[in-house]
Amino acid sequence: MKICVVQQSHNPGRVEENLSKALAFAKQALDGGSEIVLFHEELLVGYVEDPHALAQSVNGEATQAFERLLRDYEGERKIIYGLTERCGQRYYISAPVVSREGVVANYRKCHLWKQGTPLRDETRLYTPGEGLVTFRHRGFQAGVMICYDGDFPEMARAYARMGCQMLFWMNNRESRSHDDFAQLHSRCNSLIVATSCCCGKDETGAWCSGKSNIVDYDATLLGELADREGILIAEVHPELVQAHREENPLFGGLREDLFYHA
Repeated sequence: MKICVVQQSHNPGRVEENLSKALAFAKQALDGGSEIVLFHEELLVGYVEDPHALAQSVNGEATQAFERLLRDYEGERKIIYGLTERCGQRYYISAPVVSREGVVANYRKCHLWKQGTPLRDETRLYTPGEGLVTFRHRGFQAGVMICYDGDFPEMARAYARMGCQMLFWMNNRESRSHDDFAQLHSRCNSLIVATSCCCGKDETGAWCSGKSNIVDYDATLLGELADREGILIAEVHPELVQAHREENPLFGGLREDLFYHA
């Protein structure tokens, strides 16, 4: 199957413009045969003074727009995008997984960032998620995580232990390169990992290269984007993951009895 990561500019606070651009990139990816398309964290809003004022529900305008687009395509297709989610009186950094029929899963960021500028202190503004989320695509299982989540090796390992063949990781920071995380996420767990990030100037004016990438289950780099907007499409084979994982000493060799007590 073909999967895609989209690298789009920061453009904080400009919701309609960001959504319009995202729909154009998604169409390009779907026209190219992509079955799953991944956007970056906080795609519509980013880090602004009052993100709550721009938040949407998980079934709001953006999700509905992606649903309408997906209905134009045959076969099983999905879009995962970064949502500033409003749910009652609470707000989340979320990643809805959208199909033509609606939202099939919604992951809420479990680990909220606190350091850095006030705009990046997520603990002031958001409620943390309370669990890992998976979804199925053509019989295969995939997990979702958001930015800071991926700095903890336990996240990717937990998704692998849950039987996932693929992991979709969205980010909103300077970069998330193959060199930094392929060993930690992919090689240790025999996981196909799609990593998205944004590019261009962030809310402080600092330049972000992005380095969105797709990595195979053996940590082979299938493609990377740096310093520009665009889409990256790669063909992956999740049907080969389990056999590789069974022979992977970095997965099977761990003394899980010392660490995990299910």
